[in-house]
Amino acid sequence: MSARRKLLGEAGDAVREAGVIGEIAAEFSTEELLEFLEADQLPVEADPEFRERLRRELWALVQSLTKR
Repeated sequence: MSARRKLLGEAGDAVREAGVIGEIAAEFSTEELLEFLEADQLPVEADPEFRERLRRELWALVQSLTKR
């Protein structure tokens, strides 16, 4: 891919991202957005079986990447 084409692609990505941000801003109030984001601050404990399965899968992924 040429540098010019890559730059144009990145510019297009920025325009699309700005459009998405604009849509979100038009659709939700600041208070609604803050309320939604508050959930990220709540402590949520993952299911132990899920955590273990995820740990094994991630470890297998890391090992496969280092073998390349």
